[in-house]
Amino acid sequence: MSIDLVSIEDFSHNHVEYIEDPFSFYALMRERRPAHLSGKIFGGTWLMFRYADCARLMKDERLSNARSAVPLRFLPDEQREEFADMLDIYRRWLAFHDGAEHTRNRRQANRGYVPFTDEFLEPRIQGLVDRLLDRVDPAGFDLISEFAFPLPAMVIADVLGVPVEAHADLNRWTDDIAHLFGSTSVSVDHLRRTRESTRQLAAFLASEENARRSRDAGGLLHQLREIEVRGHRFTERDVVAQAALLLFAGVASIRYLIGNSVHALASVPRAERDLLQRPETVGPAVEELLRVCTPVSFVGRIAAEDFEYTASDGTVIPLRKGQPLLLYVASANRDADVFDRADELVLDRPLPNPHLTFGIGRHLCFGDPLVRQTTRIALTSLYRRWPALRVPPQEPNWNNNLGFHGFTSLHVTGGE
Repeated sequence: MSIDLVSIEDFSHNHVEYIEDPFSFYALMRERRPAHLSGKIFGGTWLMFRYADCARLMKDERLSNARSAVPLRFLPDEQREEFADMLDIYRRWLAFHDGAEHTRNRRQANRGYVPFTDEFLEPRIQGLVDRLLDRVDPAGFDLISEFAFPLPAMVIADVLGVPVEAHADLNRWTDDIAHLFGSTSVSVDHLRRTRESTRQLAAFLASEENARRSRDAGGLLHQLREIEVRGHRFTERDVVAQAALLLFAGVASIRYLIGNSVHALASVPRAERDLLQRPETVGPAVEELLRVCTPVSFVGRIAAEDFEYTASDGTVIPLRKGQPLLLYVASANRDADVFDRADELVLDRPLPNPHLTFGIGRHLCFGDPLVRQTTRIALTSLYRRWPALRVPPQEPNWNNNLGFHGFTSLHVTGGE
């Protein structure tokens, strides 16, 4: 990609040139303009590209996570009312809460997740991985559509205690939501489709049949309904919202992480890929894949008050209350000021690996253990079955928004 600073106002999450190669752009911005005010994105948004700024701002209490309505900023106030029911679901998400409300609801959600230990989930995830891999043709198959696409929705459905057979609907509904939050420009038609998908997802999670299924299975959906912490219980709408958040955040993240990882591992010697098969080395290898192959490109915040922030290059940023910021973790994860051989996949990189893929501080991603575990089992299983797994030359098929960066198809073969 050839980009100069004159053209950066064209940058958007839906521009195909940036989707195909965001990393050249990130490198340029880290060097030349690590803090950039985009007048095009959400009516005036600060974009941050260096690790130091992203990490510092994620923990800055002058910034808020209450950003559910940011993608609708292009609409006049009267038209936003059409989507009030959709936004009511999103506003209840743990990821969009601040302060005491966030602490209380995070504690509540964590308590609900307590029964789902690694030991409990491991055989269940392994069973779903094996079920999918048993069906593929090792002579050649589409890694995404036949494996990485259905797997995360099946895993999270199983955790929630709802039918894994619903994975196609869960993918369809959450993909519409992911496009909304991963894009910097959406159409009214897409907003209406997303509103309907959100309504259908909420109805699915709230149904009496799925309440009964989850109760009988001891699923997370039931746990969220039953858990009481310090006299606080989730309302029914809160339960549905947190379950929808886990699906939205986990499905796309795991899918694209698996695809991105296999694509990156294709250029790694087979001996290095074997690190995924050893208990003592698989953890660092997965952390490095999370760093280099992160599927979630940015973390969003909005200013809770007017204040000035001095960026790592000395730029003084005047933030006004309600102004959005996008913190590009996919850029921060390749910052040479923090990581040696920053653009390389170093599978034995020592721990701790300080990548920002799941954020940092109190807003660390709620679903990060499930993402790690599912990705680890998926990749170890793939390369255990087919140690010589290859990615033949092909035209890359990327997702349509940079917020969730990954492949929509990736042809692989199991042999030499």
